[in-house]
Amino acid sequence: MSFWLRNAPSTFQRFINEVFFGLDFVFSCLDVILIASSTEDEHSEHLKVVFSRLEQYGLRINLGKSVMGVNQLEFLGYVITPEGSKPLPEKVNVILNYRLPETIHELRTFLGLINFYRRYIKYAAKNQAVLHEYLKGTKKKDKSKIPWTKEAKEKFEQCKKDLANATLLSFPNPDSPLFLFNDASDYAVGSVLQKFEEDCWKPLAFFSKKLTNAQKRYSTYDRELLGIYLSIKQFKHILEGRQFTIYADQKPLMFAFQQKNEKASPRQLRHLQYIQWRTG
Repeated sequence: MSFWLRNAPSTFQRFINEVFFGLDFVFSCLDVILIASSTEDEHSEHLKVVFSRLEQYGLRINLGKSVMGVNQLEFLGYVITPEGSKPLPEKVNVILNYRLPETIHELRTFLGLINFYRRYIKYAAKNQAVLHEYLKGTKKKDKSKIPWTKEAKEKFEQCKKDLANATLLSFPNPDSPLFLFNDASDYAVGSVLQKFEEDCWKPLAFFSKKLTNAQKRYSTYDRELLGIYLSIKQFKHILEGRQFTIYADQKPLMFAFQQKNEKASPRQLRHLQYIQWRTG
């Protein structure tokens, strides 16, 4: 298939998925292949299997661009280590050195860059809220000048600091208990999914989302419930089929699943049913 066709990437990805079907130690994105092994001996066996599959499908690899048998490497903009993953330092430096945007288009570009690493940032929605206000009602490549306020400039710098202090995120472990810590404010909801391993908490990912004008008018209970609902949707690829514990600072939520359906509004019922279905 020709590279310039619109559906070429998706078609090639389906082909690669077929090539490595059934190999749970292989993670591929188009022509970039990651092989995860626990030991050197296991890695050697994994390489043999992968090479066999490639030969079977008539594919070749460029050894000059390949890295094998290492404990740490760069993969799709991230640094992968035995302990977890973190943002690529070169990408982080580009964002840290990003000058104050003069136009709406430049601000949109900055937010796109930093949100590539959003799951590593604790309070992304909270600190970006002021910046997103400038984007309301604007076009994608709007060249309008930004009337910066002191608060907005401070939040811009804070966003860069948040990325500089980004936390190393661990990998999920099927044998480690999971905990979802949820919180809600007047203008955003957020959470952190953690595992408890080796007598300490290890974060897997962060989530935060700015509330809409309608959601800002919710009661504290409803905002907390919304935060849990959105967090579980965000992390469903990790939580589905797993037991996990939810922490929230709204005690009435403890009894929400025991109340009669007639007492809940349609929205509350929808959120409660989704949470209950995901958590079993």
